[in-house]
Amino acid sequence: MNLLIIDDHQLFAEGLKFLFESIDTSIHTTHVKDATEALDYLQNNASPDLILLDINLPGINGFSLMKKFQVINIWSPVLIISAMESPATAQLAIESGALGFISKSSSGTTLISAIQTVLNGDTYLPKALSPAASNDTSEARGIETAHITKRQKEILHLLSQGLLNKQIANELGISANTVKAHLYEVFRALKVNNRTAAVKAAFQQGLISEV
Repeated sequence: MNLLIIDDHQLFAEGLKFLFESIDTSIHTTHVKDATEALDYLQNNASPDLILLDINLPGINGFSLMKKFQVINIWSPVLIISAMESPATAQLAIESGALGFISKSSSGTTLISAIQTVLNGDTYLPKALSPAASNDTSEARGIETAHITKRQKEILHLLSQGLLNKQIANELGISANTVKAHLYEVFRALKVNNRTAAVKAAFQQGLISEV
């Protein structure tokens, strides 16, 4: 597995690299310090399996950098690792395209859990940073009809059958990264943060049918 760390704090990045490679020697970690180095790496190498991104970077910040990823057709899942710990920042990270947000003060165990969640195609937000959803909001989500493409409906249908990202990719003849990108758009359209909630919302809105 290839991980790309984008963080201007050398010591922190080296700590992450040591953590990952001590857990699994097959994990290859690359570290870059800013947006320029990140874009240069991504345009000249295969897309990483996961991008670990800090928000506060020299020059272009992490949110702006994620927009540039899409411009150059990089759809690797992004996990934001930040010293900023407000629910508003975490939610903005998800809205900007990240599949997860975690504080730099988190334990190694929590970080590994967040990475596993994101690699499975789900969104990771610590409970303390998750925006509280009222019952009224949940009901409103069931009434709204989201714009979902035909391909995304196919992915939702396979998701409802319990298939994982790689299985969906094989079934549809597309890459796992493409599945993840579609899921990101689906989560945003349905205003949900995980696969289970996406399937539930899709059933409620009649986007897919129960079999």
